[in-house]
Amino acid sequence: MCRFWYGQHPAAQSRRDRAALEGRSIAQVAGGARTILERSWVPGPESAPTRARPVARAPYTRTPVRPYPEEGESVTGPPTGANSAVPRSSWLALGAVLLAGFLHTFDMTVVSIAAPSIQDGLGASDSAVQWMLAGYSLAFALVLVTAGRLGDSYGRRPLVLWGIVAFTAASALCAAAPGTGTLIAARVVQGFSAALLAPQIAPVIMLLFPKERRGPAFGVQAAVIAAATCGGPVAGGLLAHADLFGLGWRAVFLVNLPIGALALVLAARWLPVERAAKGAQLDLAGVAVATAGLLLLLVPLVQGREIGWPLWLIPLFVAGAVLLGLLAPLQRRAQRAGRTPLLAPELFRGRAFPAGAAVNFLVMGAVASFFLVFVVHLQDGLGFSAKEAGFTLLPFALSAAVASGASVPLTGKLGRPMLEAGALLLASGTGVLLWLTVTRGTELRPLHILPGLVLCGVGMGLLSPPLYNITLSAMSRGGIGSASGVFSTFGQVGSATGVALVGTVFYGIAGGAGYSQAAIAWALAGQLVMYVLALALLRFALPRPRAAEPDLAAGESSQRPAEPKESALR
Repeated sequence: MCRFWYGQHPAAQSRRDRAALEGRSIAQVAGGARTILERSWVPGPESAPTRARPVARAPYTRTPVRPYPEEGESVTGPPTGANSAVPRSSWLALGAVLLAGFLHTFDMTVVSIAAPSIQDGLGASDSAVQWMLAGYSLAFALVLVTAGRLGDSYGRRPLVLWGIVAFTAASALCAAAPGTGTLIAARVVQGFSAALLAPQIAPVIMLLFPKERRGPAFGVQAAVIAAATCGGPVAGGLLAHADLFGLGWRAVFLVNLPIGALALVLAARWLPVERAAKGAQLDLAGVAVATAGLLLLLVPLVQGREIGWPLWLIPLFVAGAVLLGLLAPLQRRAQRAGRTPLLAPELFRGRAFPAGAAVNFLVMGAVASFFLVFVVHLQDGLGFSAKEAGFTLLPFALSAAVASGASVPLTGKLGRPMLEAGALLLASGTGVLLWLTVTRGTELRPLHILPGLVLCGVGMGLLSPPLYNITLSAMSRGGIGSASGVFSTFGQVGSATGVALVGTVFYGIAGGAGYSQAAIAWALAGQLVMYVLALALLRFALPRPRAAEPDLAAGESSQRPAEPKESALR
């Protein structure tokens, strides 16, 4: 009688498999561990089985190389069902990119509040302070589109890692700057590095999370951005005046170092590696034309009010518009030549992305100009200190953070009306502030302003995250990064346009006094018009998404069309 030992291999239960496996070595996978079982036999009752001999495992790879997912496949593995939990690694990877996004938003707001202290500490001119702020914004806006497309072509991980390293190093250089020239140069590097990071956040969410699980992820993203927005002004005022360890304003930049180090560790450990897309060859001509066009368009918007809107700015506007208009034929030529177009071909084929980007342009223009003129109103008109002004605006950001957490999941149930409600609340809150400004003037107190700020904050929280999600969900896998970069660029250009136009009206009416009741009233009226236009676009231009949209991360098969069609919207 022969005795055979087959371990727990399920195939060994059949007679046919037992006969086939006699005297052979087989590989058995049980619970993810691979072992080789040496099967030998000796006739007679004395025979004993040969024990399993484990094969030496390969070293553990913390960030496994993954190709770009097939259509409908998650980058973390096979599609995940509605009742399946998202892997812990996906949340940790999200934490890394959200920390990086927090750095960008926090730094913009904290430096704006600390600018007077920086000016006093370095003895800088008004023009130097203006370029310290504008240099960051310009560099950020110029690189967004290119960085988004680079993420599509070469993967998100290298851009995130290099962006974090460069941003953290530039923050250290800002803190050590001996003069305004070094500080402005370091701020430009900060803007470039932040632009490498920002367009990667939405693609990471859409690739790591199945569609039914994206709501909480986008909600967390919105809450983090809102926390950075509300924490920046408060932290800027406190750090600039606390003079920690005798550092003065330099502590404003040093606070980025531990946050950047933590983001770098998390990203290096958990952000998955993606192989470069086959045949990726970036359209350098498109990059050059887009960058030059945006530069010619943004420089007048950013600097026009400061230099009095001279006539020579008009040719710059025209040249910028012409260059941006040349992008369309250049992109078609690049695609025919086999290069990767800077702008994904499907961006403007349907109505969803253009309408969403236009809404983002209007909303960001209104919000950015609101913070500019209302901070001046609080300080010059109502006599608040910089720190008091920061705390007064805190309800806006806190209510936005709370509303953001629930906005994306609710949008999945309520659809487009959720976005319309957000725009309506923004318009209503601005209308309340306008009415209070006209009726109470300089007698306004923080308690009077509170309802309007809360309405605006809730509206922003209900509108912004779902708009981002819905607009980018129409994109194919190969165009997410490009869409994210273009969407963010629309927001940056909108911010610059809103600040330029509303700021010109505000300061033109206020004159040298820096404040008048008519000036703040007209500024708020302009912002109200922007919100009404955004509401009209949401109502009449943004298509209603179908109940089951094509998914980039899970749920749909690879039969999904690669590019969105107008018929996919009703």
